[in-house]
Amino acid sequence: SMPRTPPRTSAPFHIPKPVQPRPMLVTAAVSLLLVLLAFLATLGYFHTPQVTVEPVPVTRIRYKHYTGGMQKVGPAFQALCKLIGECNGGKTPSMRMLGLYYDNPDTTPEEKCRWAVGAVEEDLSEEQKEILGKAGYKEFLVEGCAKAVRTQWTFRPQLGFMSILMMVWRCYPAMDKYCKEKKIDSGTSMEYYQRCQKNFLGLSKMIVA
Repeated sequence: SMPRTPPRTSAPFHIPKPVQPRPMLVTAAVSLLLVLLAFLATLGYFHTPQVTVEPVPVTRIRYKHYTGGMQKVGPAFQALCKLIGECNGGKTPSMRMLGLYYDNPDTTPEEKCRWAVGAVEEDLSEEQKEILGKAGYKEFLVEGCAKAVRTQWTFRPQLGFMSILMMVWRCYPAMDKYCKEKKIDSGTSMEYYQRCQKNFLGLSKMIVA
């Protein structure tokens, strides 16, 4: 008789155990998350700007007018600080500076956006005024107004341009929202810097009468 073929037996099926995350990877991920949160907090990401209505005083400045995209604003301020610093051994002294923005970059073509940068005249020495005059800076009176939508932001020099971007991202929408809720028609935007290093930023939107 023919020999019988032994029945086939299937190999036992093993369910793989879930891979456990390595403790070092978990620790690294948590550390990165904490660093990110700390960085965002330092930038002011979690800070809500307080918007108020206050007067803007009359201010006489030495300014230079520009037309073009907002990416040119930073270099314009750097050029102004460099000129002022020439009278102070290359160091930029503490003084008040202004940025004036006449058009909304969200609704105005980039090449048509008008803006100006300047320094408060009473903070300038005669030598500084002369240097600015030769560089094309003109005398201008910021008339101010009785009521302006205002907020402020603390600049952190160690974060550089990132702090400026966060200010723009947080403060302007807050003021725009306030104007919309209160049905306020605002005009020229003014950034006020307590120092050339911009460690204090005060923003104003002049209310159109």
